[in-house]
Amino acid sequence: MEYIGIDVGGTNLVAGLVDERGAILQKVSRPVDRSMSDRALCRELSLLAEEVRLAGGLSRQDVQAVGVGLPGLVNNKQGVVVTTANMPFRDTPLRELFQQEWDVPIYLGNDANCAALGEYWAGAARGCNPTVMVTLGTGIGGGMVVNGKLFTGCANSGMEVGHMVIHPGGHLCGCGYRGCWEQYGSATALIRMTRQAMEKAPDSRLWALCDGDPEKVQGRTPFQAAKEGDATASQVLEEYRQEVAIGLINLINVLQPKVICLGGGISHAEDELLLEPLRELVERGSFDKRMPTRLVRASLGNDAGVVGAALLCKAV
Repeated sequence: MEYIGIDVGGTNLVAGLVDERGAILQKVSRPVDRSMSDRALCRELSLLAEEVRLAGGLSRQDVQAVGVGLPGLVNNKQGVVVTTANMPFRDTPLRELFQQEWDVPIYLGNDANCAALGEYWAGAARGCNPTVMVTLGTGIGGGMVVNGKLFTGCANSGMEVGHMVIHPGGHLCGCGYRGCWEQYGSATALIRMTRQAMEKAPDSRLWALCDGDPEKVQGRTPFQAAKEGDATASQVLEEYRQEVAIGLINLINVLQPKVICLGGGISHAEDELLLEPLRELVERGSFDKRMPTRLVRASLGNDAGVVGAALLCKAV
């Protein structure tokens, strides 16, 4: 049996033909055209699904279902995209519009939930129950799989882990509240912390790595400087890891998953600068000192969302 998964990103639309084990057989992509209306974009998704089906040499009847992962709030029961960040979807009946082009079962999911599902079926969390996925990117996303099913809460908007409050009254978050985890543990937060530290350390190696322009600081910049022995960068990373660990400890104490997969751009940092010290911090701070939860790097990269979207039909 084959399935199609579509990952709707802010830059690219990616569709994959996926088998029931979670292996990607074919993959196609195209840039997002931000001038498109929501209805035009829905048609674009159907065309992309057709393209990957044809690339795999399948008939329409050979495809069991199509899943779509989106960066926002979806209602899979109604087949509606409620709202998305930086995309034109607002209460968009995606399932209905897609099926006007191709009458195939359509499943909708949040992109972080799809990534969790992908890692559960075919990645670093294969067969681990429960599995929690945490993505450290522009914000912090999260998803959880329990017995092969997504946990999304009573209103399908649960596991917004980036909006756990870890510093009451702290930095203002895009959600309107203060002190959310993503204001301290995301790549955006790390960049802010790095720039602030640079202002106090004019001799830091960080300045050379961004050509003297703090606006060029990226998430990998402090890791690179720390590898080169820069004390300021090492101090920034120590503070950053403490903030990431607070959220991970909270998740472990409340949910006690078998594994937490770390994804997103930050997760690619060297083990000795991220995963290994994080494991020590989390073990020290967790209620159960036996540390039954494993903290691992997600293994599928950008393919996790495609795999998870394709197999949404198994998880909702």
